[in-house]
Amino acid sequence: MIMKPALSIARMHQLVLDNKVSSLTLIDEAYNRLHQQEKTLQAFREIGEAPDLAPQGLLAGVCVSVKDLYAVTGFATYAGSPFPLQEFNVSGTLVKRLTDAGAHVCGKTHTVEFAFGGLGTNPHWPVPVNPFDTQQHRVPGGSSSGAPVSLWMGACQLALGSDTSGSVRVPAAFCGTFGLKTSAGRWEKDGIVPLSPSVDTAGLLALSAANACWGFAVLDPLTCAKPEVFIKRCTNTKNSMQGTRIGIIGALFEVCEGGIDDCVMAAVKQLEAAGATLVNLDWPCLEEAYQLFLEGGLSALEFPAFIKTEQRKDWFDHLAASTKMRFAHLTDEDLAQAPQKIAEKNALIQIFNQAAEAVLQTVDFAVCPTCPISAPTLAHVQDNIDQYKERNFKALRNTQVANLQQLCAATLPCGSDDKGLPVGLQLMMGHNQDQQLMQWSCAIEVIIGDALHHYH
Repeated sequence: MIMKPALSIARMHQLVLDNKVSSLTLIDEAYNRLHQQEKTLQAFREIGEAPDLAPQGLLAGVCVSVKDLYAVTGFATYAGSPFPLQEFNVSGTLVKRLTDAGAHVCGKTHTVEFAFGGLGTNPHWPVPVNPFDTQQHRVPGGSSSGAPVSLWMGACQLALGSDTSGSVRVPAAFCGTFGLKTSAGRWEKDGIVPLSPSVDTAGLLALSAANACWGFAVLDPLTCAKPEVFIKRCTNTKNSMQGTRIGIIGALFEVCEGGIDDCVMAAVKQLEAAGATLVNLDWPCLEEAYQLFLEGGLSALEFPAFIKTEQRKDWFDHLAASTKMRFAHLTDEDLAQAPQKIAEKNALIQIFNQAAEAVLQTVDFAVCPTCPISAPTLAHVQDNIDQYKERNFKALRNTQVANLQQLCAATLPCGSDDKGLPVGLQLMMGHNQDQQLMQWSCAIEVIIGDALHHYH
């Protein structure tokens, strides 16, 4: 099912710069791939139209898909629900940064309803098809469910997602792409439908970290003034593992299924062979953070406070039962007490963060499997709530750590499990270490290979 992907962004940029190809031609080619695959893979809720004039800028000719939590001028925003959200109809800061740099939004990709879920299912809209199983419909991961699928279609080179417990990294791992979860508060969130403002983060997916660094350079508020400088830094990876200390979070290897732990460790051993030193870490607050996650994190309090307001009460009435049941029981008194409870949980998260930051001081970055499971079939989880919950919680088991400990994190494809499905290697670094995380991701990718190396 996977199309032959487009050129790298670096190559596209050079061709446009040398006037060897028009940015319009590159965009038209992407739309041809999109339309060839969409009926089968179902990544998009709404597809855009090619521009009439050739875009100009650093990302001229680059297409980007946008998760349908983001407002994009000219597109409706449904957030995975059955109705449009009228107040989210103008592009926010992140989308504007991409389009101002010449990128073209080719469409809005499917999401789990209001981002509540890590598997990618949705009762209102088609569930995108994981392109790594041609025999059965496997879930793509969520909640940014259409994002990685759009990349493998060749419809785009970059995909915007969001991540509250793993909603960028789980679909990236399930579908074998690169995925970045930024530090909380680093990237602007205006124009993005909130789930849990305390821990919501914008994120980026691409078929390679090398491609993602072009998007990061334009999107990040600390690099967007001079994106070319950051891109150059990311490509300077010579002898990058010599003297590097890599922390191994052993406890997050222990919960893996299907040979995922062995696959990830094989990739880590490649880094060791390239000069890195491996350090076993006793990672703090793992069980405490997971318990907070099982209780609903902060989204169990923050999202109801958002959606149950007077101007949005009609949204609540249309929610699917599986979403509504999470907080339909909340009374007005519960909502009145929510700010205090949110403050208490945020204080706990700060304690988690301080403990994690202390451990991270001893290494350059920490690693573990991104997801301890591979993508289940849609049939297994769609109609059985117990099976859904079990797979959903386990899919997010390793990713929620970064959200509830206020870290930045990325996932890189590193091979396949016993079923032949993609496996992700997760990197975690301290809060606001995002630039360094992107640089390490690019350096690691040179050694272990990108998505095309592993799966094409």
